[in-house]
Amino acid sequence: MKCLVRISAMVLMSITLLVAAPANIDGQWQFTVELSRGTSRPVVTFKQNGEKITGTYEGRYGTSNLEGTVKENQVEFTVTMVVEGTTISGVFAGTYEADRMRGQVEYEAAGEGAWTAVRIPAKK
Repeated sequence: MKCLVRISAMVLMSITLLVAAPANIDGQWQFTVELSRGTSRPVVTFKQNGEKITGTYEGRYGTSNLEGTVKENQVEFTVTMVVEGTTISGVFAGTYEADRMRGQVEYEAAGEGAWTAVRIPAKK
């Protein structure tokens, strides 16, 4: 009986760990960002260590760094870039599902918008 209780407890703990694990978003993504000023299509590269993400955002104003988190399938990150001599930040929040993401973004001085992303397959 004690053995059955221990096995049951181990199974429940394993399931809890699997459910709570962050989605794997490591790699390159093709984003589409829609703001009232227009649409852009940056390439975003994520490097993931557990729930922490870092990486780069390559778009209209060059390459900029980003930092954020992934908790289960919830993705949040901030990209900071220099636009015509002014440093601005964009805050992205969204969800991951099956190599796709979508969410909302808010840029300082550029307003709010929506974004979608598709994982770029790794080259073999």
